[in-house]
This record gives sequence, C-alpha cells and structure tokens, in this order.
Amino acid sequence: MKRYVAMFLTVLGMLLVAVPAFAQEAAASAHPENIKWVIITAGFAMAIASAACGYAQSKATAAACEGLARNPGARPGIQFALILALVLIESMALYTFAIIFAKVSP
Repeated sequence: MKRYVAMFLTVLGMLLVAVPAFAQEAAASAHPENIKWVIITAGFAMAIASAACGYAQSKATAAACEGLARNPGARPGIQFALILALVLIESMALYTFAIIFAKVSP
C-alpha cells in the first residue's frame, strides 16, 4: 500500500512541475498560407484514415466469415468479436474526422 501512495505522490509532483514547464506564450496570428496547408493535409489525413478503415473492416469481415464457415457453432463469439472490432475500427475514422474538424474550423 505504501508503494502505491509513494507512486501516486510522485506522479502528482511530476504533474505539478510539468505545468509551468510546458507553458506557452500567446500564438501569433496564423498566416493564410499556413491555413491553406492545414486544409490540404486534413484532406489527405481523412483519405488515408478512410482507406485504412475500409481495408481493416474488409479484413475483419473476411476473417469472421472464414471462421463461421469453419465452425458455425461459434457464431455468438465470432459475431460479438466482429461487431466490437468494426466499432473500434470505425472509431478511428471518426476520431480523425473530429480532429480535422477541430483543427480546420476557426
């Protein structure tokens, strides 16, 4: 128990020291040229994330179908794992979209 208390106090102390260390000054106004590149790279990021999600979902679905073909009795477990995997894979694209939306919108 003492070990956990010591670890907690160490982490708490590190967090208190880190706050002034990472303080930043006010940012200068963004140049229109920088904003243009942010929008372009945001488009590429969403395209890459969508392509990766599509590929991962197709591989997961193919593996689930193959598993069902080999062992139809394991359907509930395979179906649960497939749905969970598809949700987690799709969340990658949604997180990418949320980050892009936060970065690009003024």
